Amino acid sequence: MSDGLAGGVGLSALATAGVAATVLLIDRAGRRVLTVPPQWLCAALLAVIGLWTGAPPAIVLTCFLAFSFFNAGYNTLTGIYPAEVFPTEIRGIGTGFATAVSRVGAGAGTFLLPWSMTNFGPGPTMLCAAGLAALGAALSQWLAPETKGMTLTEAAAGYSH
Repeated sequence: MSDGLAGGVGLSALATAGVAATVLLIDRAGRRVLTVPPQWLCAALLAVIGLWTGAPPAIVLTCFLAFSFFNAGYNTLTGIYPAEVFPTEIRGIGTGFATAVSRVGAGAGTFLLPWSMTNFGPGPTMLCAAGLAALGAALSQWLAPETKGMTLTEAAAGYSH
């Protein structure tokens, strides 16, 4: 944990593994199962870090590593899911909008995370991140259909009427 480069490489390697696992499992497991449960898990991992501010470094590291793996996995679906659920007439707009919103969130997080860590501390910052992850999980649980095994027309049928 004292070597920033090694930590960054480790987190990136786990994120890459999360993306690879999602790509390999997407047609077998389905989109919804690779989206909803991992988001709840990431919210829980961040909540543990936020609530247990005196946790041993090994616990914090394990939580961050698991978060990196699962977060990268379900974020991979940002480029896949919208293309499947929007009807052909608005598929490009829907996919572009989803990608844009994800980029705005990533950009905002890049600036807000260090600011929040400095002004509020790690506990409240991680609890805020956990809340955002839980909000995303709840919205996905409510709105994300399963498109496994469907044609694009079948998957988009729920949004066509």
